[in-house]
Amino acid sequence: MKTLLMILAMSAPAWSSAGKPATEAACAAEDMQLAYYWLAPELPAAARARTTSCHAKNKDLRIPEWLEAARPAMLEKKAWKDPEEGDLSEARVWQDAFSILYEFAEKTSAALSAAAPGAASSVALAAEYADMRTRLLYAMDRIYRARLQGSLGGRGGSLLASIDAASQHLELLVSAVYAGDGQAAFEARVRTLSHAREVFLKLLLPAPPASARAYAEYRPEPRLFPGYRAAAVPVRGSQAMFLRPGDRVDMMVTFDAIMADERKEKVTATILQNVLVLNVSRAASAEGMAVVQLLCNPNEAQYAALSLMQGGGNISLPRRAEGDAELHPMEIATFRKLFK
Repeated sequence: MKTLLMILAMSAPAWSSAGKPATEAACAAEDMQLAYYWLAPELPAAARARTTSCHAKNKDLRIPEWLEAARPAMLEKKAWKDPEEGDLSEARVWQDAFSILYEFAEKTSAALSAAAPGAASSVALAAEYADMRTRLLYAMDRIYRARLQGSLGGRGGSLLASIDAASQHLELLVSAVYAGDGQAAFEARVRTLSHAREVFLKLLLPAPPASARAYAEYRPEPRLFPGYRAAAVPVRGSQAMFLRPGDRVDMMVTFDAIMADERKEKVTATILQNVLVLNVSRAASAEGMAVVQLLCNPNEAQYAALSLMQGGGNISLPRRAEGDAELHPMEIATFRKLFK
């Protein structure tokens, strides 16, 4: 993540919020900067309490009491293991998303200040926006898979919904720029900024009641990320009847294994766990064949292909409960083990 862009002087002058897009961009950058620092291991005094003109009803902005109380546990809790960065705290996982929204707001503030409202951005800028969009999708998926929907005092799902809305308008911005539609690009910028500010405002508001949280939950967008593969898996029609894009599944393969005494024995092995469903092509009947497209990293895609060769049509894709991202060591199942 390009967190170096977050190193902006905390003593910078406040902006005048007049509702203009360039001002909104500057205020969105300030909002995301504060959100980032509120979750930093060392909380700067200028972030703890700040005078601002970006929030008309809250000119003396302070870190919310609930967040200051929650900070120690969020900084301590290990929520994600990154192959390059190691164990990441719950606070750090959220910081990555805030950092990307800050980066977008800073870039947009400069672009809106320099261009007429209807002017199309350069292709180079569109490529930067596309990169931000991709990294934002990764950040959201990481938050979701770390099961942080209930994080931030119950605000996690609602924040993810707003981040997702910002991400969708960011994608519209990229498309508009490449199409040369300057007005559509301008409008998509403004909407992305609006959702970024919405993320920050949700940190200032009371947590939604538990009964209302389900309506604001984030559901992962079934989209092929760069660096990943879409693996098509044929399954019986009954397997695909209750699956939909955005679900997470395991992949189980049943095949004849050659045992130590050269006997063949029917076994079932869990080959992949917690894989995102990209698409479902349903069969005409429960007895027919359907195709389920799975989002796999390159290594998982290899095992999916191997499973097709080894298991033939004997592949099962049991659906996981919403938010269940646990990975478990699984023994190969055989009836011999069951009845011995």
